[in-house]
Amino acid sequence: MKLKHRPYGPDSTVEEIKAIKDRISLHSSGIILFRELPVQSVFHLDLFEQRINELSRKLHSYCLLIDLTEAEFPDADVRIRLKKLFGSLARLRGIAAFTGRNFLMNTAARYVLNEPYLPPFTVHTTQQEALEALVRTAKAS
Repeated sequence: MKLKHRPYGPDSTVEEIKAIKDRISLHSSGIILFRELPVQSVFHLDLFEQRINELSRKLHSYCLLIDLTEAEFPDADVRIRLKKLFGSLARLRGIAAFTGRNFLMNTAARYVLNEPYLPPFTVHTTQQEALEALVRTAKAS
């Protein structure tokens, strides 16, 4: 199912909820891919958190590879929820985001991820650069 360019909420259909959760997937051993929606909502982040917890349940530790190439700049409520989400992931060891060449998303990612209670993070232009950073993080752990 193709999701529409809008925020999703509790009125979402079963199919929409599945499509939202499917944007979180296991990329490779110990790396979870987090493909952000174009228009973010607190509701969809609750679904993302559920899916991350499902995928990471059997992992000793993991890293997040965050794809922001489709995302728009998040509002204040979403930024607060993102910080809470990332802070709640106890076995999270590293985060690498990639944005394409979107300067505003680079800034937003750094703002959201720059908290002392979060694991190390990096922001990149390409997915390959972000993956290489996560491999380095995993080796250092």
